[in-house]
Amino acid sequence: MSDEHTTDDAFERELANARSLLDAEDVTAIHVGVVHGEEVDTAFAQTADDPEGEGLRALTLLATHLRLVAEEAGVDYETVAADAARLADSVEELPDMGDDSGSQSERED
Repeated sequence: MSDEHTTDDAFERELANARSLLDAEDVTAIHVGVVHGEEVDTAFAQTADDPEGEGLRALTLLATHLRLVAEEAGVDYETVAADAARLADSVEELPDMGDDSGSQSERED
């Protein structure tokens, strides 16, 4: 079996897993990022009873994502967090976040 075929299979398994996670009835927060070539689409939504709870959920999602990226890259999560903070200045500005959709996109449609 080729490495490309193995990579494709792993990607399809993870994509199916992500879809099943989104289908769960008890989801209270999501952050999804999708790459289309050089462009990135993101969506973020959550429910919470208070702003502090919302902030904590958002940070928990971010921290979990940083640890996942660090594990995949074989580096410590502090390095990934520092790199992400530096990159945050260079990514395109997100569109107006005042809409009701909870969706954010960096891609121009």
